[in-house]
Formats: sequence, C-alpha cells, structure tokens
Amino acid sequence: MVHVINSIALEPQTVNNVNMTINIILGAIAIAASVVLGILLRRLLVRRLQKTVLDNWIVQTLGALVIIVPVILGLIGAIAIFNASFVVAALQQNVFKDPKPTINLSWSLIQTALILALGNGIARTLRAMMMRSLGSSRMDINMRTLMARVLYIVVLSITGFLILSVWNIPVAVPVAVLSAFTVAITVAFQDILKNLVAGFYILMERPFYIGDQINITSGMITYVGKVEDIQLRATLLRLTSGEEVSVPNLFIFSNAVINNTHFGERRSILVLTMPQEEFDRDGTTSKILLLLKEYPEVMSKPEPAVMVDGYEDGKISLQARFWVATGQMIDISQVVYELHNLFPTANISIKEPV
Repeated sequence: MVHVINSIALEPQTVNNVNMTINIILGAIAIAASVVLGILLRRLLVRRLQKTVLDNWIVQTLGALVIIVPVILGLIGAIAIFNASFVVAALQQNVFKDPKPTINLSWSLIQTALILALGNGIARTLRAMMMRSLGSSRMDINMRTLMARVLYIVVLSITGFLILSVWNIPVAVPVAVLSAFTVAITVAFQDILKNLVAGFYILMERPFYIGDQINITSGMITYVGKVEDIQLRATLLRLTSGEEVSVPNLFIFSNAVINNTHFGERRSILVLTMPQEEFDRDGTTSKILLLLKEYPEVMSKPEPAVMVDGYEDGKISLQARFWVATGQMIDISQVVYELHNLFPTANISIKEPV
C-alpha cells in the first residue's frame, strides 16, 4: 500500500481517495511496462529466430508466447499494489501449503499453449502442403483452395477438442453454449453467413477462377478486374486501374458476372465516324480489312468484318469487328493508331472490349 506523506493534516476520506488514485496510476504503469517489456522480448526473440532454420509460423508462435510471462507478472504486480497482503496470502495458501493445484494449473496452461501453437502450425503447414501437392494435378485452383481451407478448419477443430480435454471440459458444454448462441448469431450475422455460403458456392461451382478477369455489374456499379483470391466472405479483385477491391460474395452471387478470360479470344469493335463525302463503299472497307489482316494478333477466324452502323448529320459510322487473343489491348491500340493515320479526319473509338 502506498502511503501519502503530507505535512498538512487531511481528512481520512481525502487520504484514501489520493491513495486510490496513486494505486490506479501505479497499477496501470506496471501493466503497461509489462506489455512493453513483452513486446521488446518478442522482437528480440523473433529477430534471432528468423536467422535459424525454423519456419515462420513457429517463430511467430514463440514470439507470441514470450509476451505471456511479463504480462502475467505485470498483472500480479498491479494486484499487489492495491492489496499486497492478498497476494502474499494467496501465495502462502496455494503455493507454499498445497502447491499441487498451482502446479496442475500451470501445467494445464503450458499444455494449452503448446497444443494451440502446434495445432495452428500444423493446420497452416497442411494447408500449404495440400495447395502445393494439388497444384501438380489437374484440379483447378478454386477446388484446391476450398479443400485446403476445409482441412485447415478441421485441424483447428481437433485442436479445440484437445484443449477441452486438457481442462476436463465435456464436449456437451461447448455444444450447449454454441446451441444457445446459434439463433442470436444467425440473426446478428446473417449477412456474413450469406457471404460464407456464397463463397462456398463460388469455390465449388467455379463460375470463374483465380486469375480470371471478370465484370460484375449491379445497377450503376461495375467492377472490372482480375480475381486475386476467393475468400470465404469476399472476393478480392485487382481493378484495371490498379486498386484492390473486396467484393462481398453475396454481391457476386446475386448479380450477373461476365468472365472476360474464360475463352482464349475476345471480340473487338472499333467505331469510325467520318464525313460522308470521304466514304467510299468499296475502297474504305477494303482499306480497313487489309489493315486488320496485316496484324498477326488479329485472328483470321472468325474473319474481320466492316459494316455501316448509321448516318447522322452528314457523317457515316462504321464498325470494324475482329477477334484478338484475350488481354491483347495493346494490339487494339496499335490498330487504332494505324487507322487514324489511314483516315486522319475520322473519329475512332473502342466499343469492345470495355
């Protein structure tokens, strides 16, 4: 107990309030110091272990465990600041007179920490091994990801049951608790659960694969990008503008999705608008077709085609349709450049692909 020494006589209640305030401050300082010490020890340990042959998950797990000891000591110190006699009495009664319960509790805590660390490490290792082993097979990446995550969840579930057995907790207890909270969780997190179900559907049904470029449209919202990952709650897209966006799986499940890279080729449409007097039915069409056929990136089958799209205000619009390999936007830009050199007064725009 911290005593306040003051030359001025104070009321007992005032002295108690001052002492309580000082104790709270000192207790907070003790806990904060223990946390800072634990973080410093973790940083030193992780830096040293990263230079060894240990896997990263083992290094990070040991780094997390080393924080526990200073934090426990800090909590004991904070309690001792408020009531030192309570801590001494607890130690005398539980440690010195009958140390067996304390030893059993400590051993259970150590077992729990070891099982948790090993379970998490084994789950992550098996998940990575399954992804690598199935990568050499013909199984697509969506199914590999789904199977690896299911295995990860199964191993973590087994880890949880082992921890329950350490503390002699019957399986019926957590099952009853989960059952009691099922309704509340379902109501509170129904959107998350819908996204989880949609995520499993996407991984199993495979409307697109990781690495495909897709368009997702709902009303005025359109996302165009490459699929980086299909997670259980959301799908990560790298947009064509470079940003990464997390799209909820339910949004994908409920709207139309265009897979731009499902096939190896895509149709391109260029729109040329020129004065009507500069248009020659045979000559203009032949020049455009000849230019398109000079590019090896433009596929010969289906054959390129040029057709009149419309007349308006003394101008004629033409559509040049041809097929290129998926992702060959740079070749389309080159075609636009050459068409501009061929028809300097024409307005040229790309209609497809978007």
